[in-house]
Amino acid sequence: MTYGQEFIETPISSYDFKIAGKISDQLSYPNFFKKYDPKVIICLDGPLPYLLTSRIKQRKYLSIFADARSENLPSRKLKIIQNFKKGVFSNFDFVFTENEMGALKLFQNSLDQQKIEGMGLLQSSIAPLPFSENDSISNDLKGKQIWAALNIHEQEIEFVLKAHRQVLRAAFQYCLTISLSNPKLESILKEHCSRLDLRLSPIEEIKKTGEATQVYFSNQPEDNIKFMRLSPVVFYGNTIASPDEQEDPLIAASLCCGILHGPNTGKYSLEYKGLRSVGAALQIQNSNELAAELNKLYSVDKAANMGTAALDFISSGAENTDKIVKLVFEYLKQRELI
Repeated sequence: MTYGQEFIETPISSYDFKIAGKISDQLSYPNFFKKYDPKVIICLDGPLPYLLTSRIKQRKYLSIFADARSENLPSRKLKIIQNFKKGVFSNFDFVFTENEMGALKLFQNSLDQQKIEGMGLLQSSIAPLPFSENDSISNDLKGKQIWAALNIHEQEIEFVLKAHRQVLRAAFQYCLTISLSNPKLESILKEHCSRLDLRLSPIEEIKKTGEATQVYFSNQPEDNIKFMRLSPVVFYGNTIASPDEQEDPLIAASLCCGILHGPNTGKYSLEYKGLRSVGAALQIQNSNELAAELNKLYSVDKAANMGTAALDFISSGAENTDKIVKLVFEYLKQRELI
């Protein structure tokens, strides 16, 4: 259960786990714990709702506080404040802080040193679909110089195509693979390509079109993974226009892609900020900037450096994530034996 969004009343079952959703400070849902009876509570960087802290005090659950960012932790000013804050974090069984500064702040607030299990932020990514070596689309696109524009909003189609047209002036063999946020936008895509004199084909017809095609498109969401695997650079849509449903950039990062995006990062703002901080992502404002960055990244080394940084960012929290998983499973196993 993490802080920040509305509570989802109907839980999602996944094997033996129930994901009840996110809890906000407006929750005050008195029967939540009675109804769902969670065995483990994992809180991400606060603020912490009173409902959660009051339940954690009962010590009926394994409680873990992770991603404790130092800027959100209280600094000790007066002794009375120190004693007041002590109980908030001391009631957790284990704490994972962002860095040494966060750990120091908790020590100053009298947190037992033994409760701090690790330092560093957790990272998470949806596991990509398995890659099939017999996939005809992937085999036919191998070896081409490609960039991908994924989940493109209606208002972003012209934006992306104009950038691609500029890229072709410097690198005429460059190929764009594009997926639309709504399959009904196919006719609009065709109109824009016709007006901009860009040769467009469905990805399924790649064998028929050959080298003449400059833009391939797909209406199948599962093709996004194929495009990511073949593209060293990915532009995420719904980040220029007012966003509809956005996609998790950590998926592309896990596939070693450099990432470009617009200013409207929505619910993935922290992920984009983290990727930018390590040089794995770049924010652009218009078609000219997108084309300019793509031309810079046309150099294989620069694109590869972004992809390596993205993969490092994804794996940087693996050790702490593994620790939390181990703590949870050991706790659940002990409960079963009792």
